[in-house]
Amino acid sequence: MELKDKFEIWRDVFALQVDFLRELGTYKLNAAKSDLVAAVASNQLAVARMKAHIAQELQGALRRLHQMEGRTATKAKRLMSMARNAAYIQNGDDMTRSRMQMMWAAYKVFERMVPIDQLDQIMQQDLHPGARKGTQYVNKEEPSEHCHDIPDHIDNAHMLIGYIKRRHYLPLRGSQAHRHVMKVFAAIADVAASQLSKMQEAIEDMRNNTYQVWNPLIIAGLPDTMDVKKILYNGMKEL
Repeated sequence: MELKDKFEIWRDVFALQVDFLRELGTYKLNAAKSDLVAAVASNQLAVARMKAHIAQELQGALRRLHQMEGRTATKAKRLMSMARNAAYIQNGDDMTRSRMQMMWAAYKVFERMVPIDQLDQIMQQDLHPGARKGTQYVNKEEPSEHCHDIPDHIDNAHMLIGYIKRRHYLPLRGSQAHRHVMKVFAAIADVAASQLSKMQEAIEDMRNNTYQVWNPLIIAGLPDTMDVKKILYNGMKEL
């Protein structure tokens, strides 16, 4: 699969988000209602009040989910062009400054969507000594200037990307540095497929009533809103 196609899977992740949240909210709402009936039947009034409150909050959050649908659809469309822009990295130094800027802007969006535990794994990719040489890069801001060698404190491929981005460097196409940078881009793109699979499996588990509420799924790129938090965390022990 081409790099652009891998990044485009993020569109499918976003398209499935509202369905995932709706299924999860409904699953938790049904559980809260069931617990409420059981608590009332056993005269556990404090538990009953808590479950009634959870059910009320979930019902409200579910009603407002339609507000997310339009924003999610718009962002999903934008991700298609961002996928194309991110894939420009395959050209290495063979791109214009404007394309480089679009490429880095797209990379930043995709990088921010990666869950921190998976980003940590990407950061563990060691940096090959050959990729430290300034001759492996081109300065797109000042093409006539030589690129500096990569400092010693840049010790992994993820840090390398941050460094060359700030310096306006691009790796020479086919070089050791280019291969390192491509690995990071590919790793971030690959997260989309795993996230999509996790959501699809979770939805199937919820429909089969086998979803583990106490082991919440970490979903990339979810909006940081109160309603989303209510659906994700209501009913958890820590709340």
